[in-house]
Amino acid sequence: MFGEDADLYDQARPSYPAPLIDDVVAMAGPSGRALDIGCGTGKATVLLAGRGLSGVGVEADPAMAELARRNLAGRPGWHIDVSDFETWQPSEGTGSFDLVCSAQAWHWLDPAVRAHKAHDLLKQGGWLALWWNRPAGESDDPDGDGIADGINAIYAEVAPEIAAKAGVGSKPAPSAADDIPAGLSFAEPLHKSYLWSKDYTPDEWVELLRTQSDHRLLPAEQLGELTGRVRRFLVAKGGVYHHHYVCRLWAAQKI
Repeated sequence: MFGEDADLYDQARPSYPAPLIDDVVAMAGPSGRALDIGCGTGKATVLLAGRGLSGVGVEADPAMAELARRNLAGRPGWHIDVSDFETWQPSEGTGSFDLVCSAQAWHWLDPAVRAHKAHDLLKQGGWLALWWNRPAGESDDPDGDGIADGINAIYAEVAPEIAAKAGVGSKPAPSAADDIPAGLSFAEPLHKSYLWSKDYTPDEWVELLRTQSDHRLLPAEQLGELTGRVRRFLVAKGGVYHHHYVCRLWAAQKI
């Protein structure tokens, strides 16, 4: 679905906070090898490469994978494989990693396969790290500027079936702990949250909305009315939406 407009996804989707990337890279260790599952256009992969890690990105969509390759150009030690993670096989002699991670994608994988396979691909002492961006509040308005309430009112009129409203992706981050099977040798998991924010112009916010799966499933006329009204509202409110995120990390070490 997302590969239908990979360039829009790459341009519009938010990145990840630097403290989170610092923590994840510390898990892998200096010059560690990483496997980025469902790497998309390389949003997280590029950040890991920039901190000195090498490794493999696995992405099922060819258009997204091609963009990831372009974004990683000039970053030695990385390659992108086009494959579902469930059927992916590492090249001979390259299947042991210090870090297996997934940014925003773990919940798309087969629960019967993902944890077992990630565990098998990790070195002893390696880490499985999963993270998701979510709004910092359900529909709160920490700046007190009324923008979130105004956007929510538009959704109530035009697209009440979408739960995200002013906070794109406002449903809770999927739980990793619930589907780690008993018997896998992982230590007690680490949970951390990272607060950060990003300013959006009206056009940037609307582009982000168009990358969301629930929005993409709306009829074109309904989506057009929704995004048009949201855009006009943001213009009227001064042309900047200061959006607060929390990035939630779940990580566990193989023992």
